[in-house]
Amino acid sequence: MPSSHTKQYIIQLLLILQFCLPCSAAAESFTHVQFVKNHDGDSITFNIPDTPAIVGKNAVIRLRGVDTPEIDRKNCTEEEEIAENAKQLVYKLLTNARTINLHNIGRGKYFRILADVEFDGQDLASVLLDKGFAVTYSGGRKSHNWCSKAEGNSTSTSKSNFRSVLPPKISGVYVWPPPPIQNKKNDKKQ
Repeated sequence: MPSSHTKQYIIQLLLILQFCLPCSAAAESFTHVQFVKNHDGDSITFNIPDTPAIVGKNAVIRLRGVDTPEIDRKNCTEEEEIAENAKQLVYKLLTNARTINLHNIGRGKYFRILADVEFDGQDLASVLLDKGFAVTYSGGRKSHNWCSKAEGNSTSTSKSNFRSVLPPKISGVYVWPPPPIQNKKNDKKQ
């Protein structure tokens, strides 16, 4: 009997094959999808008709081209409020939509499924941008600070306190093993 790790690997492989192999133009869009739920403003779960259940049932789609604030920001109530408003708007719009279509389907940098979401002839990303609940995003580094009032907050994470889990880069190449960390206090004494 295969282990649960092996089963997960097989499921992931099937998902990859479903969305990555060359196929007809029909796979670039899915029409009349069914809204299930949304985690926030840009992560939405759909049922996609006429697809195998392993792929099309409860498929989580990341809204292409925008970024919305995160729901679980314990240190920033401003971001949580905007995130909750974005979530409620998406829920209301998609629950009341007569037709929902997914276009321009692909994979993002974290291998998530990305798509443009159209409801009743309107682009969901454009609506979120117009309402101020989203910013444009193309997969690079996030630069928008939803919590600008909390920048001085001591609970916010600053770049100087962040230590990457990746080894350091030297001349654009990761170095392994990483060089030893030098203590700044010892450097001053010498």
